[in-house]
Amino acid sequence: MRIKLTLILFLSLLLNRVIGQVISGEANPCPETNYTYSFSGPSFGNYFLWSITDGQIISQNSNTVVVRWYNKVTENGKWKLRVQYETIKFDGTSGGSTYLDKDVKVNIPSRYVITGDREIPGDFSGNKTYTAQIVNSNFPAASFIWTTNTGIQTTTTTPSFNVNITDDQLKWITVAGKSSTCPQWGETFKFDIVYTPVFTGPSSICSEGIYTITSPGTITLENASGIATLTALGNNQWKVTRIGTANGPINLVSTSNGKLFKMNIHIGPIFQGQIEGDVALKRGWSNRLYSLFTSGGPYTNHKWTISDNRITMVPNGTTVKLSVPSSYQVTDPMEGDWITLKCTMDSECGPVSTSMQINIMPL
Repeated sequence: MRIKLTLILFLSLLLNRVIGQVISGEANPCPETNYTYSFSGPSFGNYFLWSITDGQIISQNSNTVVVRWYNKVTENGKWKLRVQYETIKFDGTSGGSTYLDKDVKVNIPSRYVITGDREIPGDFSGNKTYTAQIVNSNFPAASFIWTTNTGIQTTTTTPSFNVNITDDQLKWITVAGKSSTCPQWGETFKFDIVYTPVFTGPSSICSEGIYTITSPGTITLENASGIATLTALGNNQWKVTRIGTANGPINLVSTSNGKLFKMNIHIGPIFQGQIEGDVALKRGWSNRLYSLFTSGGPYTNHKWTISDNRITMVPNGTTVKLSVPSSYQVTDPMEGDWITLKCTMDSECGPVSTSMQINIMPL
């Protein structure tokens, strides 16, 4: 009977110690606020070691600790307070180290990210709407605070923000959420605005052209070596100047926020057109008509040439007639001869030309 009583007393003391050991304190705290937590239960040698996840221990005194929870959500909300202590055996000696955890859910909103137009044309004027998109749906916000670099600060109860853009002074927007039970705002997310340059000026130049660039960034020329030069005129204007009689496409480039924006410019004359007519002729054929078809221009002073002077040519402005004499002998009896018909003319930017290949067929 004495053994049974001793065993019952031992089990009773053991159960009382396990059941009575809890961490008391606020389970749904606000962030960045001091809270006191206490461990109820004995520890051999009055030993207590406190640790915290996603928070800071402000002070501690054996079985009592003051903590401050961080104002952010990590790993779906893993705020936790832990106390490590020494158990006591029935004979009053140490039963070894163990620990007890207290999980809490801090009343803070999730981090939000802003969605909307990040790149805006430099000459844009009007309204833009930006939306706060939740990162962790388990921690919704009841209100949102929006701030801009221009001094705007407004609070909304819906996750959207309308801003009127009248110039390129708006550089960034931030947003943070707040729960309905705590005064603190959550993590702040910053959204940078980039203004893309707007180029105004001719797409082709004969000698020089003036270009106005809104939100210019850093302005340079690309593929322009030996073709054109660039001069800054001030007031967001630049001059592109042709070098001598150089001809070809170049790019006017704006580098803004690490991105390249380009305008294609053709330096010198541009010809758009072609010669149409028979691609093959035979010996003895005469007065075969070839015509020049063009777009753009104007083009003047048409001059026709042919690579084989045995071919008779009768030019007439934008047309020419070719005749192959009966005495014509091809140099390659299998493939025939290839000749080049070319028309050169004057444009506003200088001479241009086009050509076509014609086969003189063997008999």
